[in-house]
Amino acid sequence: MMLFSKFMLKMMSKIKFIHIFWFFFYFFIFSLLLRGSLSYLDPDFGWHLRVGQEIAQTQLVPQVNYYNYTFSGNWVDHEWLSNWALYEIYNSIGYIGLAVVFSLLIILVLILLNVLAHRIITKSSLIVYIVIFQTIGLIASLPHLGIRIQEFGLLFILLLLIIIYSYQRTKKWRFLVWLIPLFYLWSCWHASFLLGLLVLLMWLLIKIGERFLFHYRKFNWIDYSERLTSRNLALVITFFLLSIGITFLTPYRQELYSFLGGYGNTIYLSYIQEWLSQFSYPFVYWQLFYLAIVVVALILYFFYNRQKINLWTVALVLLFFVLSFKSRRHFPLLFVVSFIFLLESYIKIFGNTRFKINYWLKIYVLFCLIMAISWQWLAINLNLRPETFFSQDYPVQATEFLKSNPQYSNINIFNDYVWGGYLIWVYPEKKLFIDGRLPQVRFANHTFLEEYLDFFKENTNIKEKISDYNIGLIMIKSQDKELKPKKWERLIFGFRDEDFDYTNYLRKYLVTSTDWRVIYSDQTAIIYFRE
Repeated sequence: MMLFSKFMLKMMSKIKFIHIFWFFFYFFIFSLLLRGSLSYLDPDFGWHLRVGQEIAQTQLVPQVNYYNYTFSGNWVDHEWLSNWALYEIYNSIGYIGLAVVFSLLIILVLILLNVLAHRIITKSSLIVYIVIFQTIGLIASLPHLGIRIQEFGLLFILLLLIIIYSYQRTKKWRFLVWLIPLFYLWSCWHASFLLGLLVLLMWLLIKIGERFLFHYRKFNWIDYSERLTSRNLALVITFFLLSIGITFLTPYRQELYSFLGGYGNTIYLSYIQEWLSQFSYPFVYWQLFYLAIVVVALILYFFYNRQKINLWTVALVLLFFVLSFKSRRHFPLLFVVSFIFLLESYIKIFGNTRFKINYWLKIYVLFCLIMAISWQWLAINLNLRPETFFSQDYPVQATEFLKSNPQYSNINIFNDYVWGGYLIWVYPEKKLFIDGRLPQVRFANHTFLEEYLDFFKENTNIKEKISDYNIGLIMIKSQDKELKPKKWERLIFGFRDEDFDYTNYLRKYLVTSTDWRVIYSDQTAIIYFRE
């Protein structure tokens, strides 16, 4: 016992305060992420899980869409590998286990950013800036985090940047070899691999441009210290082409690009909440704050930076800055790619200030972190059955009503778009009008999403469209959600009540039509039946 006590005291003496701080800091972040993951159910979670189950049972990737009675053609599941993994994890450790896995994924991204920052920047005040920017960036990204496949895009883009950084620093080709397995896994996991290829192409073009400009002694304000030789460029071009080529060896081969090409029609950017731009109400103020921080850093970098401009750094930040302004969904990617740039910029602005922390201040910091962690855990809902827990957001009771009344089983149903993924999960035998898998595909002379939205427009002959699809059931939300800006928002932005007026013409038609009657209603959903 004495020997054990001495051993423990010796080990404790070797543990520095900074190690204890990082443990509690990331445990606080983990608690915050876990609480967020368990506080809501992502609309796409259900269909991801159901498709993953299909893959696990058949050992084949999906080819035919049999979840809808409308669009019944072939479809490409560009997230087939992640759907399979999601189902296997859920089947093994449940929903809480999934929430833990996805929370740890973000912690891994933050720790990798931390390690990368310490390798690139050697300043005594670095720790303070890492804590500040990781906290702000994470809070701003929370609306897009949770049990969501897109989170893996953050890890993949960071791994790509680490590969690029490692090759630029060492010029060793073995780092480029990692691009091949990375892009194969990425292209099977999530469509954001296209962004990865774009980033890799941009880096290649910038390196070619740097070599050309340096050769002709153009633009002395550009930093040429990281330019590549002709041999290095040849290697990069080779592995770039191999990275593209490996994506054609996925189970869908060239069909993957044919399907993703449909996203060239960007109508979904105007209607799906998380795809809206930063100019759309309701505003995400933490994201706007972070974007303002990036703008300040860019201005200071261009106009007050005494060093030469690094084209790669600036181009990377500007690309994702524009993407995140165009669509909020891309904001977490901006957070990842701009993190090192912000650290370097603001350390230069405010100087390398030394922070002396005495014993009592250390105790106080740890006490605050422990209290913050405790608060998060007290607020966590340890939900074991997500398919029934989120009844205020999804038609839990309404679905049970349909399942318990088989006379409605063979009747075509028109469902709310947001509920499509949930219904595929809990009521897979019921074919739906639409769900979140295929909003961009060509259908009825426009996109699938536009055909759905036509049902709610004033100038649509709703009765005729219902007849076209032989719809006999309509399940929609009991009430339309109204946007109500705060008083200070009305004052600052000049909002008027008429700016937020919305008429649901499908609901208006159902209420006034004698062909339809309500067969079920609760606080979440209402079901109409056509006589």
